[in-house]
Amino acid sequence: MSLSSRSKICPLTCWLFLGSISGLVGAELVLEKVPPITVEQVPAYPENLARYYFGAQVEAAPQSNPIANLQLSSKSEDTNTAEAALLCDDPTVGYALPKGSTTLLVSFPKIENLDSISFLNHGAKGDVNIAISNAKLPPDSPQWRNVSQQALTSDAVKAKIGPAEAKYVRLAFNVADPGRIAGLGIYSTPTVSAFTMPRARKLSVDEKSETFALINYSLTDLHAKSRAAYVSSGDDLRQANNMIDDQPATGYSFASSDATPAAIIDLGKVTTLRRISTLYSPRHVSVDFFILQSLPGAGQGNKAPASSPKTLRLDDSALAKLTPVGSIMDEGSGRAAINFPEMSGRYIMVKWTPAT
Repeated sequence: MSLSSRSKICPLTCWLFLGSISGLVGAELVLEKVPPITVEQVPAYPENLARYYFGAQVEAAPQSNPIANLQLSSKSEDTNTAEAALLCDDPTVGYALPKGSTTLLVSFPKIENLDSISFLNHGAKGDVNIAISNAKLPPDSPQWRNVSQQALTSDAVKAKIGPAEAKYVRLAFNVADPGRIAGLGIYSTPTVSAFTMPRARKLSVDEKSETFALINYSLTDLHAKSRAAYVSSGDDLRQANNMIDDQPATGYSFASSDATPAAIIDLGKVTTLRRISTLYSPRHVSVDFFILQSLPGAGQGNKAPASSPKTLRLDDSALAKLTPVGSIMDEGSGRAAINFPEMSGRYIMVKWTPAT
């Protein structure tokens, strides 16, 4: 299969929790190496089947917005109303849930073994009923198998629905106060083999639109062989890969004393990039994005992960030599996204600095 240049783009998306991020700005930036993923950790990283590149589809009722209307999030703003965003890899692009009843029907190419469902909720109040079926049914059919009924909690909504087999998943929302949802995940039953030998992702070079291509497929997913390489702090560095596990209910916490949280993601190889996005706990911060050919402060060239240093130290002089591909001043939304002309690199560094 041949890929066009737009199929090689990478929306880096990470979900993490920042501490108070108060303190001195301009001190040396010290990053610690993230340990390799162990076999014991693998069950924590199931595959998200609710993705177009796995053949999933989504329908919304009573009102559907075509994929041609998909709008990208920009900087810290998100105004998209097309349900297609829910099956893409960028949770900074959400879907508006209006007041009243809304039904989302997600279908897979074949019957799948399902384990759990999760999504991000930004402000919507009400409840959601989740049901499954092996056959396509009308939304109000009594033949749906109800597997979960729960309130729309703030931040992440998560439901255990399996182990269960289904080809169709219905999410019926009853909304009292409108809001937005994003980052839909419908996860398979986790296995070691599914992690070490993930299913193929089918990319079409001529489908949908350039907007769709920018967020459909993220190369920073753990199952795409990317890894969290370095972080500036945290109680358990082994959890740093939660930033790129495509699960909105998980994240990574930096230390509350970390004045300038930062993370480096290793894409595994030099990759052409055009968009980077990130989610984090809401703060007034400046977010800087860097695309790097090699690890900063580790000498020249792309070292193999096993031979890279345990600690990277970047003083003001070293940081001054790094030019961000883009920066966002966020006043508290907790998300940032930038588009830019094509650039190539193996490493992505994201740095958060408290607003002054």
